[in-house]
Amino acid sequence: MYYIYIQESITQRELAEEMSIKEPSVVRLLQKLEYDGLIYRSATNSDKRVKQLELSDKGVKVCLDLMPIAEKFKNDTIAGISKDDLETFKHVLSIMVENTK
Repeated sequence: MYYIYIQESITQRELAEEMSIKEPSVVRLLQKLEYDGLIYRSATNSDKRVKQLELSDKGVKVCLDLMPIAEKFKNDTIAGISKDDLETFKHVLSIMVENTK
């Protein structure tokens, strides 16, 4: 939901790329979010097979409610770790993610 929120509108394929997961996995997640009334999926004008994603009003509210909790969790987990160490961690993690593709 975060990626949809920050981009306001994104395709299923773009979301899968952002999350570094396969598109079929994203589809199952999106079906649940749509069923719960948190997102809308609609076909694009250029290609009816491509689904554009947008948050519903309920989805925006849930996302805004969760962001401070996620930010606090992030800050708590990186407390006491130097900026250089975090950069090294991010770099190594990105290599690991690339290795799984």
